[in-house]
Amino acid sequence: MSGPLRVVFASVHAGGGHNTVRDALVRSVTRQDPHQHRVVPIAWTAANGFDTFYRFCVQWGLQGLVFWLTNFSLSAWFATLLNPRLMLELVALLKAQRPDVVVSTHVQLTACFQVARWLLGSRVKIVNVIPDYGAPTPTFFPSIRAFRADVTLVNGPDTFEILQTRAFPDEVFRLGTLVSEAFDELGNSQAVQTRATSHKDQWRRELAEVVPDFTRLDASKPVITFFGGSGFAAGCRPVIDRLVHHPDLGSKFSMVVLAGKDAQFETELLTLHGGKPGFFVLGFLPHPLLARLYALTDVPVMGSIAHSTLHEMLEMRCGPLLVHRVIPGTEPPYLAFLERERLGLYEPNPDAMTTLALEAVGVTPASLTWRSLKQGFVKRARRIREEQKAIAPRLLPQLERTVGLEPVLLPEPVVVNARTTSFDDQPSVE
Repeated sequence: MSGPLRVVFASVHAGGGHNTVRDALVRSVTRQDPHQHRVVPIAWTAANGFDTFYRFCVQWGLQGLVFWLTNFSLSAWFATLLNPRLMLELVALLKAQRPDVVVSTHVQLTACFQVARWLLGSRVKIVNVIPDYGAPTPTFFPSIRAFRADVTLVNGPDTFEILQTRAFPDEVFRLGTLVSEAFDELGNSQAVQTRATSHKDQWRRELAEVVPDFTRLDASKPVITFFGGSGFAAGCRPVIDRLVHHPDLGSKFSMVVLAGKDAQFETELLTLHGGKPGFFVLGFLPHPLLARLYALTDVPVMGSIAHSTLHEMLEMRCGPLLVHRVIPGTEPPYLAFLERERLGLYEPNPDAMTTLALEAVGVTPASLTWRSLKQGFVKRARRIREEQKAIAPRLLPQLERTVGLEPVLLPEPVVVNARTTSFDDQPSVE
């Protein structure tokens, strides 16, 4: 092979998590090789087939059923037959880009790439990414080797241990998550470490430049924020309804709901409670503003918990996490991780979660459970993040080994103008 390794980092629009994982992987290799001497990373997102289906599943609560189907080893392979437009898109991509490696952040996309490779008789290596925790179902790691990707990258240490007993040598590796520059820069600042009222007020002012309603927020009071990824904060509605009528809202604590891309939920809350002292509703926020909201938050309450959100919060020392709802399938194993590492807890009962939130902001006396969880949280979060940052640089050598190259061991570079080749920079595959 002559020249640097060409690697397509592929993702799909199925919530924001898959794209964020993809971007974290790109970040890992560009930090190791900012001038592209060893690798040319091509960030790519499928145009066809996922977003509409994903939104349909969210609307009708079908995520659990879809995940149940992954208990059948070849379900992702059969699903490729249902999306011929995506298959045509992938065939065109492989022809135009001629990558040495494809790294896929969605199991369905991985299966489609495997079929496209077979159709073209291509020698491209395919890497599947499993960013979640717990034991993967057979679709994610089929028992028949021929149906698995060439290499599997996993995040959870428990997932890694489980798959090592099933995998061939050099088939499964750990991946480390690097958060975006917005979280990295603010998370390592002295301001986040101290969280003084003056710092919180600065973050409030920066948010108010985009969301003028935030001029009302009193940064000297603790903030409860409801999160839910791109559209699952509504799962916390019973807790929101209880807290929004609490007599101490506005005088002793503030409350923010990040509705994300759920415009209907955002509009409904604003119609019912917009302008109420201490109550705020936000829509979708870009990473720089989301980082500031994490920094401003004293008590995060989750309507969903996934890989990228978890590590962004840990980077910002935002927690402990109070999880009220999880999406069936990949999310329940996160609860075991949070409990094991003492990073948060799960409480599905709305009354009990309301009590916990009020304890956390000091409206009512804190229980022993909350005090023990809060003590040492920052240290535990930092340990998890440092482990992830230590693993992340291994990605580039692993990709080189995947194609039979001997990894080049170079000193850690100073990142100057690290560049990713976007798919928009590449020849058209139409």
